[in-house]
Amino acid sequence: MKKIILFALMLSCFAFAQEKRAKISFKKDVMPIFTKKCMSCHNTEDGSLSNLYLDDYSQLMKGESRHGPVVIKGEGEKSILVKKLRGTAEFGKPMPRGRKPLDEEMIDVISKWIDQGAKDN
Repeated sequence: MKKIILFALMLSCFAFAQEKRAKISFKKDVMPIFTKKCMSCHNTEDGSLSNLYLDDYSQLMKGESRHGPVVIKGEGEKSILVKKLRGTAEFGKPMPRGRKPLDEEMIDVISKWIDQGAKDN
């Protein structure tokens, strides 16, 4: 019985470690979320009232607001982007404005990507 419990604990620790290490890709994981949920308002072709464009990585990383940078590399939950998506920003309205909020899983992907350094990968 002890061996079974020990084995189960080892498996759960391994699974947790794998989840923590899972690399999130901007191109494969984050950009599809932006394309599906954000690009109708935040694209260079149609313009954006906020001047935040999500057409590609370089446009996102240029994102600056009067409240600071939109993305703070390594600090997902402190980034304005995540705060606006979660509805915790101390200014303005939650995003996407006038639409159904993103699922928590989607916001978590974006936050974890920023935590991992917000790389162009």
